Formats: sequence, C-alpha cells, structure tokens
Amino acid sequence: MINPLLHYKSFGDINNPASIILLHGMLGSMDNWRSQAKKLSTHFHVITPDLRNHGKSPHLSGMRYQDMADDVLNLAQHLGIERFNLLGHSMGGKIAMEMALQHPEAIKHLIVVDIVPKPYQLWHLDIFKALLTLPVRELASRKQADEMLSTKIENPFERAFLLKNLKSSQTGGYEWQCNLKEISRAYLAIANFNQTQTPFNANTLFIRGEKSPYIVEETDREIINTLFTNAEIKTIDDSGHTPHIEKANDFYQAVVKFLGLPTIS
Repeated sequence: MINPLLHYKSFGDINNPASIILLHGMLGSMDNWRSQAKKLSTHFHVITPDLRNHGKSPHLSGMRYQDMADDVLNLAQHLGIERFNLLGHSMGGKIAMEMALQHPEAIKHLIVVDIVPKPYQLWHLDIFKALLTLPVRELASRKQADEMLSTKIENPFERAFLLKNLKSSQTGGYEWQCNLKEISRAYLAIANFNQTQTPFNANTLFIRGEKSPYIVEETDREIINTLFTNAEIKTIDDSGHTPHIEKANDFYQAVVKFLGLPTIS
C-alpha cells in the first residue's frame, strides 16, 4: 500500500534535469530549508517536503526509517524524478542515508548534515515532556507559550524552532500542527539506526557543526566509512547542530563545492 503523498514545495525550474531534495529534522518542517532552497534553485530544481507527521504532511502511524525513505521516494516518483541529489539534516539525514542504502540507483550525490548512521542517546526526552504538557488549548499567544517553555528549555533559538509547530485553533487557543504524540511515541526508533546494511559507494558529504556533539570526527569516521565508503567530512566553524541556519553562507558554499558548482566568496 502506497502512503498518501507528502506535502512539499518546489523551487526553481521544474524542467531542470538537475534536482535536489532537502529533508528537515525532527520537529522541523520544509520551511527550515527556505533560504537554502532559494539559493540552490539557481542551479537545481529543489524539492522541500514536510516529512510524515510534520508540517502539513499526512499523520501516519509509525516512523521507521524505511517507511519514511519510501515516502520521499514515492514523492520523487510522483514528480517524475528518477535520479536526484539528496540532502538531509539530523532525522532527515538518517532518512537520506536510509534512502541511499536501500535505493543507491536513485541517488547522485548524498549530503548528510550533523548526524551519523548510529543510535543516539535519548537527548530529547525532556523536550518532548515539556511540549506534551504545554496547555496549548489554553494559550492566549505564542509569547505566552514561549514564556511557559522557557522554564524547561533555556535556549530561545530552540524554543522558537519548536514553537513553529504551533498553529491557531478554530475553537480557541492553539494546537500542534505536527503529530506530536506520534513523533514522541516513535522517538526511540528515530534515535536508532540499522547499521547492518550494504554500503553506499557514491560520493557522500557529511557536514558537521564545530560545536555540535552529533558528529565527533575522531570516533565517528570509522562508523561513517563502514556504510559510506566514499565519504568526506566537512566542519562548519562556530556552528552547532543547525549549520544551514547558524552559518548559512558557509554551509551553502560547502554544498555547492561538493556538488561541483562554482563558489562565491
């Protein structure tokens, strides 16, 4: 059974044979890629989907990486795109890796942002607890939501990112646009990754934030190269887990250089 089509937006010339699909991270949305998508659309037909249970995409049971990879492949087939470049951040990076490992014939170049193919500790449990206990139906404003979350989530950038999932409710207050309960229920599966797969041999770029704990080059290089035999690692200086946002120009330059396009100083 084919799942409902993901909600998506495209940038650039839809007839451009050079395509790139950008995948957001957990509790994000396609809007996280808007700035980079606009830049990349000079060279590519860019597609930014909302992943299942995120943004305006269908709310579905289960979030296995194989299923989420199939969602994205189904979208590409719907758009008539047989081979494409693929870029994913965090959870989206794991989906991108799963796609490359399961369907290598579909991927020209792979770019994985600040994540590696391994299980992670459950670092987000407190965040899910804070979000799930937020009385969204009783909120009068986003400012109030931010103030309430600030007692549990100190970083204002992180709170702003998470609160993008809130939308006004027709019956008053707010509601979660994402399927927060299903994402939290599936969090253990999201933090995990199947490492017993056939390696992907095409060109692959792993981009890490210098200040991020998600990729530790000294210990993670072997893990990466076991499954991605032709991978290189690029560090974005003075950046955390979201280098595409925190150091947007440096990130863009790293991507276009890897894809063999001219960089602009």
